Amino acid sequence: MDTLDARSNHRADTFRQRIVRDAPLAFLIGGASAAAAWGSDWTTVFAPVPWLVSLVFVGLPHGAADFTVSRTAWRGRSLAVVWFWYLVAMAAVGCCFIAAPAVTLTLFAIASCWHFGVAHGDTDGPCRHRGQRSIRAVARGYGVLAVPLLAWPTATAAAAGELASFAVGPDGASGLFPARAVMLLGVCLAVIGGLALLTEVLSERSRVGGPRLLHSLLVEVSAIVALGWCADPLFSVGLYFLVWHAWRQMEPLAESLCAPRFSSWSDLWTGLARVHVAALPLLLPALVAIGTAWWAWAPEQTLRSLAITSIGAYLVVSPAHEVLAELLQVPAVRPAHPANACPRAPTS
Repeated sequence: MDTLDARSNHRADTFRQRIVRDAPLAFLIGGASAAAAWGSDWTTVFAPVPWLVSLVFVGLPHGAADFTVSRTAWRGRSLAVVWFWYLVAMAAVGCCFIAAPAVTLTLFAIASCWHFGVAHGDTDGPCRHRGQRSIRAVARGYGVLAVPLLAWPTATAAAAGELASFAVGPDGASGLFPARAVMLLGVCLAVIGGLALLTEVLSERSRVGGPRLLHSLLVEVSAIVALGWCADPLFSVGLYFLVWHAWRQMEPLAESLCAPRFSSWSDLWTGLARVHVAALPLLLPALVAIGTAWWAWAPEQTLRSLAITSIGAYLVVSPAHEVLAELLQVPAVRPAHPANACPRAPTS
């Protein structure tokens, strides 16, 4: 019996490894390799695709599940207070974007790096202290945007200008993001991320299990950097967001909704379905808002402008999403789960 259980657990762990890490990593490496081999032009043509897929599958739904996930932690007045401040945060970001789009987009880029890095680092096991968690986040997340900013400053500036035009119009957005300033931000993020990566390498290499963790980390970071260097920035960031960041959040999100771990194909489809159903209360209004903004304010109704519009939605909701995710991780803030709720801890 013990032998059968061990084999079953091994198969489950192997399946999870293939689905949660290996498959997303293969997409990143495949995208980078194809862009390096055949040029970047095709990535420019298909740049909107990851963002459009994210609208209905994994990407936007993984954040839209916030409402259902938060209901497993709070009830009544407490839940109302949490969601009042959630809405206030979104409104504040929207006002800041209208008033100062360049500053808001710059801060959004930095905050996105942090959010990506925290989510990535949390999948590598528990941290010994908060400082280690911060180093992990910077080492893993800053390269996601640093490399596109550094390698593709003109294209990145153009995409940022398209998004800023929603706030100030096409004429007001012209020249708002000089390519030189975009490249400088990329250099700063790359230096900070590189120093954090070096710090983690030096601190982990002599610890038990450290070399194995570092090997995986360096492979992952190399794939992210290669994709960002070789592919159009809208494509590289969109593909990373869809297949790496959002996809790898599916399992912990599904567990927080009482779904089983991704140990088989059946568990995988059950978990994905549960997350997407849980996302519907926020997902449907978000899709209506994105569609309305795209139709009303985009200079042209193209797939690229729809992708840019979706990034605007992430800009508005991401700070509130990140704060809620952090609150859900703090036992002193997160109350005990009610009897009819799943006891597993929610995730970011």
